[in-house]
Amino acid sequence: MIERRGEDIDTGLDRLSCSLARHRAPAPEGLADALLADMKASGDHSLDDTALVAVRLS
Repeated sequence: MIERRGEDIDTGLDRLSCSLARHRAPAPEGLADALLADMKASGDHSLDDTALVAVRLS
């Protein structure tokens, strides 16, 4: 989700951090959907072989 060919990994980490700040959904499913949508929307690339785990700690 964060690595892109020809792009510094810090750029991808910043993109993920901004997405997490925007989406503070109470349910892990909503957060996961929002993150996947944001990370895919920013370019012409595939999220092939992507794993995302969202856990809510109480």
